[in-house]
Amino acid sequence: MFPPETDNAALRYWFALAKVQEPPDDEATRRLFGETITGRVAWDEAKLGPVLDSNLDALRSMQRATKLPVCNWGFDYRNGAKNPLWFGMRARLLSHLNALQGMREMADGDSRTAVDTWLAGVHFGQDMSSSGPMIGALIAQAIILDNLQPLVDSARQGKLNNEQKTELSVFVKTIPEDGFDWGAAWGVEFAIGDQFLQKSRTTGKPQSDDKIRPYEEYMLAAQAALREPPAEAKARVDDLESKIRRLGKVEQNLIPSIRATNEARIRLATAHRELMQALSTR
Repeated sequence: MFPPETDNAALRYWFALAKVQEPPDDEATRRLFGETITGRVAWDEAKLGPVLDSNLDALRSMQRATKLPVCNWGFDYRNGAKNPLWFGMRARLLSHLNALQGMREMADGDSRTAVDTWLAGVHFGQDMSSSGPMIGALIAQAIILDNLQPLVDSARQGKLNNEQKTELSVFVKTIPEDGFDWGAAWGVEFAIGDQFLQKSRTTGKPQSDDKIRPYEEYMLAAQAALREPPAEAKARVDDLESKIRRLGKVEQNLIPSIRATNEARIRLATAHRELMQALSTR
């Protein structure tokens, strides 16, 4: 008998990240890799096919993980754990490889599989945002954009038939315009900062309640703003930007940029809107 399968996608993603292999470290391949991802050049099977072939196991592991119901990465933020640098770099590489795999499938004339591949990449990005602070959310935003853009390009270039456009349109409407719940990531950031301030108060670095309370109020207001549609949140973000200077230097250093966060949301919302517009064109 096999042991019960996990329902936590993160465990499968860890395996996928461990299996990822870097593309050849030469200038020509790096340039072609980057230009193909951004859509500036067409897919080149002879030069990039071997890169994907060496990463098919990692890609399949990631794509299967996107079908699981929950994702908890397991970082012990309560005790000071941070997302390691290699984690974000490998996640972006895996996302780029997935986007290229969809381009390869599209070049082979298999548009249905290509769409499924890119949607798996979008789901991977959403899962990257789960149970983590703002750095995870920003990595997630980039991953979603990696895989949304080729969907936009394919729809605009007439590579999807009307049935595919209709099916994809129904699915995309279920995706939040800004990708995921940014307020949840901000809440993790809030908890980390608040715990630091509370510990400082009891370890000889006193932070009075008069300083901690404004920090908490600011973070709660920011979290609420990030749960509004990104365009509508701009006025509240501007107000919060002006208020941050009233906090102490320590508190300010604990707070990510609310403006940069909302601008990242706006970029996702723009790509989401462009995809819906491209899918509505017959």
